[in-house]
Amino acid sequence: MTRDGPDLSLLAYDLKASGVVRNALRLAGAASAAGFRTELWVARNHGALRDEVPAGIEVRHSGRNGSVALPEGPDLAASLWALAFYLRERRPAIALSTGNHMSLAANLAYRLAGAPTGVSLWARASNATLATPMAAWLGRPLPRFMAGLINAANGLHYRGFERVIAVSRELGETLTGSLGVDDRRLTVIPNGVDVAAVQRLAAAPLDDPWFGPDEIPVIVSAGRLSRQKNFADLIRAVAKVRTRTPVRLVILGEGPAGERRALEATARALGLREHVRLAGFDANPYRYMARASLFAASSLWEGASNVVLEALAAGAPVAAYRCPTGIGEVLDPLGSEPSVEPHDIDGLAAVILARLARPRDGKRLKDYAGGFQLARTLESYVNCFTAALSPAPGG
Repeated sequence: MTRDGPDLSLLAYDLKASGVVRNALRLAGAASAAGFRTELWVARNHGALRDEVPAGIEVRHSGRNGSVALPEGPDLAASLWALAFYLRERRPAIALSTGNHMSLAANLAYRLAGAPTGVSLWARASNATLATPMAAWLGRPLPRFMAGLINAANGLHYRGFERVIAVSRELGETLTGSLGVDDRRLTVIPNGVDVAAVQRLAAAPLDDPWFGPDEIPVIVSAGRLSRQKNFADLIRAVAKVRTRTPVRLVILGEGPAGERRALEATARALGLREHVRLAGFDANPYRYMARASLFAASSLWEGASNVVLEALAAGAPVAAYRCPTGIGEVLDPLGSEPSVEPHDIDGLAAVILARLARPRDGKRLKDYAGGFQLARTLESYVNCFTAALSPAPGG
């Protein structure tokens, strides 16, 4: 039987610069290269990565005909009907929600569409469960009964998925242990990094006076300016480090104007106005990482941190919060890249000082990052798609 719709549709909210979107685009390219008819559906057809959509991948977005954008605003709920229409009309063999922010919407849209025959709904769990960020915001563990209620509610939307793919072992254990995801429906595929591409881009010139050979050591961090990435703690830790040794901090990434203003105010209040720079989005952050004295990660939660892998691939030492999930899986085998629990600003300052005092050891970090090759990750996804779309024996 010949299908009219795509073999695979990747569902995302927008095309803004984030690890979730980058991974979705990589998956789309790999699936298309493997011969799967692949589409990308987004609620918002804009963002810094719009120009990085692989050639030949059709982008469909909100609107009854799949090509009319909705007005600006918090429109994910309004997009449910558009996504439901898309699933019902296009009937992709596999509809893969590419991040936690889309999973509930995808599940609801699938039900609104009447659970169309021939459509298999998958979720890529790319971030910590809901109780985790709530505890992170509070700075302490949730009461057990509250965490249980939140996890029970959070687990409901995973019940409609035929397959759930977790991006780290720790996240997979959380999904099965706390959210009730059946381990027979769970696959763990760790994130990967294109080491050769990172190192090629890292060698690009960087015209920045802060990174001169005789300049003050620079700590680099990168990510969306958001509560999750928690750059305010990193700025405070840098203030403590500067009581012992001169350092500067560059944060790469964009975010809401209010978040930027708050971070700038924190830096000013700590006397760091001339020593902290919010550099905005840069399409090639690796040239900063390669020249940094240290890469710091202060997230309160992750699924698995792509940017930490990328920093290692660029040869940058790492100091990090050991947030759930996945950071420990990456850093522990190295035995040299220190981490502390989230909100421990004194501890973060201490591990930054400890790592700055050690040799940079860039070659060893690059070699280690080679064990997380993106090609291997993408091959694992393609193998999952192939197995799911292959005719059953005797069928």
